Amino acid sequence: MIGFFMRKFFYKKLSSELTEIKITSHGFSLHQSFGAKPKTYDWKEISDIHFSKDNEEVIIQNLEKSIILKNNFIGWYEFIQNIPPNFTNFDFQYVRTFMNALLPCEICGIIAVKENKCLVCENNAWNNETADYKAEYLKAKQLDLFSSLLQDGKEIKQHAEPEHGFQADKNWKLYI
Repeated sequence: MIGFFMRKFFYKKLSSELTEIKITSHGFSLHQSFGAKPKTYDWKEISDIHFSKDNEEVIIQNLEKSIILKNNFIGWYEFIQNIPPNFTNFDFQYVRTFMNALLPCEICGIIAVKENKCLVCENNAWNNETADYKAEYLKAKQLDLFSSLLQDGKEIKQHAEPEHGFQADKNWKLYI
């Protein structure tokens, strides 16, 4: 799985993973790659929303068909946090528990580390087994992550910003 940040900016040709979910005032829209017209859904059209057995997909039932949203879609984590409370089959407690268990990523600055891997930048979090020196490891990973921005002469922000439903770590440090 390619991380959201990497997919959005560096791997735009990966069309199968470029579906983006956007929250609207009355529902959500699905944006597919290659300029396909977005499909908008109103919460009123939805009869049921629930997770798959492995919690890696959301299954949405509307009048026309079932829609499956995978957790590698851009905006999926924001989507699951914004489902209205009237969908009683949806596991809101799972979402709260999952989001509260995430740790900050010292590489990209987003609170999205699950099981020692960042869901946004896809890097492994530093520990004694990954490298001897933490600062060197973080600097090398940040250079990899932001190298195309550096090559284009773009400035890298000194602070992280929330992204696709994930919060930013206010204590994040840029090493490059």
